[in-house]
Amino acid sequence: MPDESCRNCGRNLQIQNKCSTCREPIQQICSECRYATLERVHTRCASGFEIMSIIEPPVQILLAIMT
Repeated sequence: MPDESCRNCGRNLQIQNKCSTCREPIQQICSECRYATLERVHTRCASGFEIMSIIEPPVQILLAIMT
């Protein structure tokens, strides 16, 4: 569960970094005291695993299987 308020001063946190894959927040920072939360890693995004290649194989593979 993401933090909503700063653990140092209690103020609201702002998004510092977003996941480059899914664009969900992975790190937040306090605008008052500059406390930064730890970066959360999305295992589904960080693994580099391409789901699309399994769901939709390339056309060449499908053609090879069908012939």
